[in-house]
Amino acid sequence: MAGSAARGHAATVNGRPGVISWSEDGTPLSLLAFTAADGHITEITAVVDPAKLALMDLPDPV
Repeated sequence: MAGSAARGHAATVNGRPGVISWSEDGTPLSLLAFTAADGHITEITAVVDPAKLALMDLPDPV
């Protein structure tokens, strides 16, 4: 991602807290979803494959 600007915001991903980042043109770049237990993050799921991101029902960039 060097040389480009990205923006992201908190989102709910399949009922889990997460973060989605988009490029300046609104294309999704990455998605992180967190699983938490007892106040600690126990798992992080990352999706960075553009083809998979394109198939997901993601909120619009903010």
